Amino acid sequence: MDDTFLKDNEALDKLRGTGNVRCDSTESSLERANRELQFRADPTRVAPASSFLWPWSRESRARVKAQELSTEARLDIFKDDLRTIRIAREVLSRAATMRAVQAAETAIFEIQCLGETVRFAVLNRTHLEMTEHFLKQIEALESFRSRVTPEILDALKERALTEFSARMNRASKADFEFSKADILKVKP
Repeated sequence: MDDTFLKDNEALDKLRGTGNVRCDSTESSLERANRELQFRADPTRVAPASSFLWPWSRESRARVKAQELSTEARLDIFKDDLRTIRIAREVLSRAATMRAVQAAETAIFEIQCLGETVRFAVLNRTHLEMTEHFLKQIEALESFRSRVTPEILDALKERALTEFSARMNRASKADFEFSKADILKVKP
């Protein structure tokens, strides 16, 4: 009794055009949507097919019109799908571009930080070496203390200090910075 009731409901739904089609649980939602679209776009639902129709009959004209409308509806759906795909491609392309730009900016920042670290290490090492050289020079001048007058010794120390200060200032002002274009040319 239940089977006949279900069959009657399916038949009534089919006649009413509600399109309630029984679905397989193994069937994907895309397959279900495609099957439902095919069912709804079927022109025989509007004008049932018969074995023979006169081309000028009302049923034949309704069937031709239903087929034309079905084709136009499918074409509109296809155009909408294409538009959706184009929009999705553009959004994904922009997102990928933004990620690439962000990754490049991060890499450039890291390279600049590493460059600054190396620059300060070199500058610090140079200052240390220059200071050691200056101290050795002063010690060497002190060895002349008994041979030269104190004024000449003070003048030599003053000259060494002036040279040391000038070299330290020059080394401290040695400022170099990598531009983004130069960093992008660097090959790993």
